[in-house]
Amino acid sequence: MFPSSPRRARRAGIRALLAGALLTALAPALPAQAAAPVVGAESAAERWSDTAHGFASLAGGTTGGAGGEVVTVTDAVSLARYAAAPEPYVIQVSGALTLQPFGTEITVASDKTVIGLGDTAALVHGGLHLNPGTHNVIIRNLTIRDTAVEGDWDCKNTDYDGIQMDSVHHVWIDHNRFSRICDGQLDIRKDSEYVTVSYNRFEDNNKTFGIGWTPNVRTQITIDHNLFAHTKQRNPSADNVAYAHLYNNHLTAQNDPADPVWTYGNWSRGRTKMVIENSYYEDVQHPFQADATAELVQRGSVLRNTSGRHETRGEAFDPRSFYDYRLDPAAAVPALVGRFSGPQKKIGAPAEQAAGRAAALAALAADWSDDTADGFASVDALGQNGTYGGRDGRTVLATTLADLERYATAAEPYTIVVQGAITMVPKGREIKVASDKTIVGAGTTGHLVGGGFFLGAGVHNVIIRNLTIRDSSEGVWNDDEHDFDAIQMDGAHHVWIDHNTLRNQADGLIDSRKDTTYVTISWNRLSDNNKTLGIGWTPNTTAALTLHHNWLYETQQRNPSADNAAYAHLYNNYLQDDPTGAVSVAYGNYARGATRMVLENSYFKGIRNPVTKDATAALVQRGNIFDGTSGRNESGPDTSGAGAFDPTAHYPYTPDRAADVPALVTAGAGPRAAIGVLAPTVVTVARDGSGDHTSVQAAVDAVPAGNALPVTVAVAPGLYRETVKVPRTKRFVTLQGTGPSRRDTRIEYDNSAGTMKPDGSGTYGTSGSATLAVEADDTRLRNLSVVNSFDEAAHQAQSGHQAVALRTAADRVDLHGLIIEGDQDTLQTDSASRDVVGRIRLTNSYVAGNVDFVFGRGTLVVDGSVLTLRKRWDGSSAGYVTAPSTAAAHRGILITRSVIDGDVAANSFHLGRPWHAGGDATLDPQTVVRDSRLGAAVRPAPWTDMSGFSWRDDRFAEYRNQGPGSGPASVDRPHLTDTQAADHEVADWLGDWTTSGG
Repeated sequence: MFPSSPRRARRAGIRALLAGALLTALAPALPAQAAAPVVGAESAAERWSDTAHGFASLAGGTTGGAGGEVVTVTDAVSLARYAAAPEPYVIQVSGALTLQPFGTEITVASDKTVIGLGDTAALVHGGLHLNPGTHNVIIRNLTIRDTAVEGDWDCKNTDYDGIQMDSVHHVWIDHNRFSRICDGQLDIRKDSEYVTVSYNRFEDNNKTFGIGWTPNVRTQITIDHNLFAHTKQRNPSADNVAYAHLYNNHLTAQNDPADPVWTYGNWSRGRTKMVIENSYYEDVQHPFQADATAELVQRGSVLRNTSGRHETRGEAFDPRSFYDYRLDPAAAVPALVGRFSGPQKKIGAPAEQAAGRAAALAALAADWSDDTADGFASVDALGQNGTYGGRDGRTVLATTLADLERYATAAEPYTIVVQGAITMVPKGREIKVASDKTIVGAGTTGHLVGGGFFLGAGVHNVIIRNLTIRDSSEGVWNDDEHDFDAIQMDGAHHVWIDHNTLRNQADGLIDSRKDTTYVTISWNRLSDNNKTLGIGWTPNTTAALTLHHNWLYETQQRNPSADNAAYAHLYNNYLQDDPTGAVSVAYGNYARGATRMVLENSYFKGIRNPVTKDATAALVQRGNIFDGTSGRNESGPDTSGAGAFDPTAHYPYTPDRAADVPALVTAGAGPRAAIGVLAPTVVTVARDGSGDHTSVQAAVDAVPAGNALPVTVAVAPGLYRETVKVPRTKRFVTLQGTGPSRRDTRIEYDNSAGTMKPDGSGTYGTSGSATLAVEADDTRLRNLSVVNSFDEAAHQAQSGHQAVALRTAADRVDLHGLIIEGDQDTLQTDSASRDVVGRIRLTNSYVAGNVDFVFGRGTLVVDGSVLTLRKRWDGSSAGYVTAPSTAAAHRGILITRSVIDGDVAANSFHLGRPWHAGGDATLDPQTVVRDSRLGAAVRPAPWTDMSGFSWRDDRFAEYRNQGPGSGPASVDRPHLTDTQAADHEVADWLGDWTTSGG
């Protein structure tokens, strides 16, 4: 009766928490909105991301000295030499460096990372200075201290800043400590743009952090998770800042009764637009204020023992229209910022500490796949030896509904890893899962939207883990018309439902019906629903279920309701009703009919009728905590007087203390980043023969046709002069350059549309000229340069100068950290066929060209990237950025949060023109350019006709662009309204596909 490893699944839950922390520590995480007001292991680990976020992540991003030489300095002279050099450097500062003379500010040039090794690196008696025009600088993990002059608190006689920046762009200031500086600890002045200031400690100073000092309104800055302690003013002060986004900062001890000098916290001055979110103000005078000319929006912050001005004015702006970010609850900010701000031992750690990343990921991937159920699902019965799902079958990756349904309904065993969001069509669809299956979300990415699963009679040995199943609700609360469950089981046995989030369904979140038995439901988040978890619907008393460590939040009924359950063991669950929420819980745990229920060490917060039983049921409860509950709270033995049943007669378990349940469950329930991790097969490429292959194409050829698991082709630095094709049969391939910079790994060739094929069969044509062609869905490219080096000047007699660097003809193609270079027709984004959608996302990349150099029928998002305008072969300036050939029912090209500029003449480039491929008048080409910076090269009338087709008949528009090439709306320059723009965002282009972006 006992499983061979009695506490294995409990260890699995704890291991998932620890593994999640390790996984996210090893790989940078994409900031995401917090799902609940708790800080779990994963959210802690995500503080270690080495990639800039916020405004510094836009318009090509901020990479610092990546790609340059890594040097370690132990003296100020060496630091000054490398910091001022014209070439890129990653400068590691070891130990404390004293700057002489006192107050020295070392000049930092563009393309530099200055980073402290561990938490002991310091600049003493001086600081850093970034001159006008400096860009792409990262300053991390340093202590900058002690230029304060005794007796000159106001620093009227000195200007010794910690870091001063004048008219710079793309700067990330992260995890530093500033203390006792005689003027500003951080001064960001004179039209500086694309700056993020995160996880720093500003301590013991008068003037802390000033932004502006300019009549222009251009600066864009993100300020998050910083500590301001014992700092009197400028915390920060923002003067004429276009967009100032402040969130999750902790301001404290700025109001000292013994010091009568006036102090303040956040100040929106001049024409600043400021948004403050979920910050924590403690012992602060004038926590936030705005000039009459400024705007300030504040939401979600905590004010404790504050006084004076706390003003809001105007609407400011929406930060999420620029970038995604995770917003921590304000109540958690003091603990988070106290723990994670300032220099950290793990940041700037020696390179050898990162050498084991791949091995660690592989270990995690192996770990979760061995997990087995506890509770009743672990018991040997009905011919089934516990519950282990598809462990004995193949492991496959599912990114589409067709993938998931094919594998889930198959007769043979499978472990099916769900990656990304899968929309169920039609809404309410329930996939019929067959026996011997594990269906598991890949980290926190696996979502089923608008449907769920069905397990029919006799189905057994099924594991459903680590998924979010959501949103089949039709908007009717007590919906009798639809039976859209997240998971429904009728007559199944041996099922483990673990670490899922289930919410907002049209009927039950989990329905366990008709003698379904030997089920364990553990570590799930069940929320925002009417009918939560129903057990029974049978006259037989056969069902045996274990429910433990689940979080039921804002769920009205069936929490659970158990009808005629032979054994219902509930322990360490957390039932919570938010008194301010839209849902009022009707009842908690309900033992109905002939049910025998044991309820142990659970926590009920604000629940009405927390424990209810029929007269015919047996219910024993012990060790529970009832916090603010009301109504029925019942228990009692069965008719024999012996109590309901003894769970230890069926399996061993060790309940946690009820007092610990809220923290344990809110931190540990729901999907975990480490569960579902698939360590990719890695194939290496190196020109010198030290890898598995010497060419990229040979490595791709080695991937088996019909591949269903991730494969990474790791390409060592070097020039690979070849053409590469990823064919349609080889999905889930990542081509990854392994050098420190995208410039280091270069795939290059020089075919053009008019180049004759070697066999004499004709010319390549535009599509055939591509240096790299991607035809397989779910392909990713990372950290590479892809170049078509066709020399137009040398081939003037040849017709067909189109020369594609990268062509895609697939769906869900994720491009990040690339350089894509050519002249005419550089980047072609297509789909498999005219009527099929091909979605492509390009982030943190550079694309260079001149004529139609971003083109095709694909649904393309260019986000946070730079489109570099090039002169033509003869030195002239004239061109077109985009040439979409979009089908009428599809989305075209969206350029957002990017830069369009280059060393070309002013007013010489159009943003786009309509390409009706083959003269097809039914096409409806589309380009939208929004929230981007346009250089002076962009024409005042940015759109033009093509091949007899008028751009006015198709879909071309702008929204909220800036820069000298931007302009007001006119008949020649259509702008979207705010309402229209809401339908032209990244999510509208990508639909149910979510990408990592990194």
